[in-house]
Amino acid sequence: MKDESIYKKLMEISEAPLDSPSQLPFSSIEAKQLAEKDVIKIGKIIGKASAQAIKVMMDGVKAGGYDALDLQRAIMSGSARRAGTGQIELMRTLWNRVRNGFRRYMKRGKLRN
Repeated sequence: MKDESIYKKLMEISEAPLDSPSQLPFSSIEAKQLAEKDVIKIGKIIGKASAQAIKVMMDGVKAGGYDALDLQRAIMSGSARRAGTGQIELMRTLWNRVRNGFRRYMKRGKLRN
């Protein structure tokens, strides 16, 4: 029953309006190819930066200066000047992705001892 209601909701979702940027055609075939190649390059750059950010998170917790929940608290709250809004959102996303990985560095497998 529950799955059917989710399925119905997904089926009711319509495509973007014809005048939205996602529905407009590319200016040329060459522009489409170049843009798609650049999106792949950007994805690789962001992937490498994400891996470096996760490494910094893991190294800080492994060193024992703070625990995983201290790191989470620092990401979720703090001065607005420390990073841009998009950067904070990226940090939150990365934290949510690797949160359970921190358990292996904590006593008893819990994030807070």
